[in-house]
Amino acid sequence: MDNERWQGFLHLRAHVVISHVTIIGRGRVGGAIYNRLIESKVKTTVVRRDAFDAWCAGKDSIGDVLIIATKDDVLRSVVARIVEKRGNDLGGVLVLHVNGSLGSEILSPVQAVGALAAAAHPFQTFGNDDPSALDGIGWGVQCDDAAWSTTRSFVELVGGIPWLLTDVTHERKRRYHAAAVAASNFTYAAYELARRLAEDADIPADVFLIPIMQRTLRNASDALEQSRPFAITGPLMRGDIGGVHRQLESIPFEDRDLYRHLSLALLRVVGGGLDEETRKEMERLLG
Repeated sequence: MDNERWQGFLHLRAHVVISHVTIIGRGRVGGAIYNRLIESKVKTTVVRRDAFDAWCAGKDSIGDVLIIATKDDVLRSVVARIVEKRGNDLGGVLVLHVNGSLGSEILSPVQAVGALAAAAHPFQTFGNDDPSALDGIGWGVQCDDAAWSTTRSFVELVGGIPWLLTDVTHERKRRYHAAAVAASNFTYAAYELARRLAEDADIPADVFLIPIMQRTLRNASDALEQSRPFAITGPLMRGDIGGVHRQLESIPFEDRDLYRHLSLALLRVVGGGLDEETRKEMERLLG
């Protein structure tokens, strides 16, 4: 089933040609999608926040796909407003939201007026609206069979890999989103600590940190691709309590808690390779 999901149910459904897309929201994600569609010469309409009411009151064509790329806390009200004002124009249109933690059930009002519905989340971090962030990334998709062909075609159009999420509970969808947070956001804490310590050690961050960060990412990628343990070194991995203690003492006081928290998290992941006494002593030091 995994391979079928990746390849789109073995491509049993025909590819859908998408000629016009409307995007509600012009933030980083909506902007990246817009820029990619423009690159692909697809007619694209963007509705910014200050123009949303006017668009709702208008009669402009919605197109084949309506993307809702708004903040989580307004998604439900945006859906309700679209159905109230443009419900008669939604028949056969794919309405798709790109939120990572909310499911397709939030789009049930558009299905009630004849639209197709999908939750399709680009599993990526967006620092800006650069469309290259969409290249070759997985999209977690929740939709029914009727919406799958158009959703799959849209995701492939913008450069992504559609992955159909099955048996999705609210808890499982939040875990899905937490995986993205762990892979991206949590690393920022470690990088920021490294940047501060490099500054304190009077070494240029670009010369010293970028190569080791890039190699670490390569090691992690290799481990995931080859289903093997992540290559990691350092005093904690060696069970060198004295080495960890000396590092901790050398760190500016205001950064020690961050070092402790990150080290404890690492210990809980890899600490099984240490003997019980060493692991407990390391926990006491860091705690």
